[in-house]
Amino acid sequence: MYGHLHDKALWSKVIEGDKDALAFIYKTYFNSLYQYGMKLHPDEGMVKDCIHDLFVSIWLSRERLSVTDSIRYYLLASLKRKIASQQQKSRLFDNPAEMQFTSSPEEVLIGEQSNRELRAKLTKVMDKLPRRQKEILYLRYYEGLDTKETAAIMELSVNSTYVLLSKAINYLKKHSDKLISASLLIISIYFKNK
Repeated sequence: MYGHLHDKALWSKVIEGDKDALAFIYKTYFNSLYQYGMKLHPDEGMVKDCIHDLFVSIWLSRERLSVTDSIRYYLLASLKRKIASQQQKSRLFDNPAEMQFTSSPEEVLIGEQSNRELRAKLTKVMDKLPRRQKEILYLRYYEGLDTKETAAIMELSVNSTYVLLSKAINYLKKHSDKLISASLLIISIYFKNK
């Protein structure tokens, strides 16, 4: 019923008070939000609570929401703020801006390949990347956000986003074998043309 609507039209239905439209958005984006949330914080219960709170706050403040062209971007950015806020409240970290990644997005870079050895090599390389570089690869290649959306979520300029992304990809190319490098090159070309 809602699958054919563009983001702007679907979001407008939520603003107008359509509970089913919000439920559709929840079902559509829950897994994506959960995966991203778990990369920002290792507590599954807290991540699920933040997702739930996000949708409750959307519903309660729907009349004050502005229309968005990208529901995915809005939800990911909002979830990141909620998790950071929750971290600050619970004082789990001395510096709430220091978000911890619990896993690397290697599945993003090598897709559904079943080659365990290749995955293991890439995982080792990804684990050595700084947290911000892991986050940018996840947002850009796994969530499919464009550079401007990625920059906004990470609170970077577009130029800084390009630099950070370039550093991450170059590091992976430099520290991986030729097979992984070829995979990264194909991925970077594909997403550059999107």
